[in-house]
Amino acid sequence: MSEIRVRIPQVQNARVALAIYYSKSEIGNADIKMLFGNMGQERITKLKAVARERMREKNCPTYNARCVNTECAFEAWGIDVKRLTKGLGILEKLGLEVKTNEGI
Repeated sequence: MSEIRVRIPQVQNARVALAIYYSKSEIGNADIKMLFGNMGQERITKLKAVARERMREKNCPTYNARCVNTECAFEAWGIDVKRLTKGLGILEKLGLEVKTNEGI
């Protein structure tokens, strides 16, 4: 494991994160901005480097040099999809549903 230093930001919206996870096999800069909010190119590059490292560990193929595998990226960034799904379900049961354009 290399020494790539980058602070992983908090997911801005769980519903958007799940939509990205389940609808895209690879994600690029625009998707990363949707996931974490607006950020600079250098930070996006570092986040993608961490994800690419995970892709190498899992021998995931890449189809677009500008994108990273969604599943590997979420793993590398510590985004727990099961927890997000469960949390959204609880919010909906409590009547506290989060709109797509709102933060949590």
